[in-house]
Amino acid sequence: MKAGELYLLGKHLMELASHGMRDEADPEVPEIYLVLISVVVEAPDLSISELTARTGFAQSHVSAAVAKLRERGALRTRPDPADRRRTLVTPVEGLIEAVAQRQQRDAEQVLAAALTELDPDEDSVAERAARLAKAADELYRLLTARALKVGGDSALMPLHSLAEEVTGKPKK
Repeated sequence: MKAGELYLLGKHLMELASHGMRDEADPEVPEIYLVLISVVVEAPDLSISELTARTGFAQSHVSAAVAKLRERGALRTRPDPADRRRTLVTPVEGLIEAVAQRQQRDAEQVLAAALTELDPDEDSVAERAARLAKAADELYRLLTARALKVGGDSALMPLHSLAEEVTGKPKK
């Protein structure tokens, strides 16, 4: 695979993920909102810099989106008790339940739905989707660990464990 193909793959994966995180009845909102909500629901109490590292969006975009989502009542922010210069971001209670199902859909399901369009053989689609989801999960965790500047064996930890290692406190 060449770098250009890797870039195009990223675009295709973003489109699949965007469709996987939405239901047809959902209002149109900027994708950064969907991604931030998804990450914050999975790992509450992340700082703006941790959200920036995890999502790959520019810090200014993350800060602006968090501010808009806070104004809309979807997120809460508070100063980090360990470092008052940092802002921690948490979803409001109702948001967790409202979006957890659609935001946290299994990547294997999203991939299988896309692959079914190409190959009607359900067994081969399920097997291929499982294999691709496993590879994508490993790549995501490794690249996230790189973005968070966490090395060694921690690169293969679940994401909530990465946040624990970076912040020095267990996930609540």
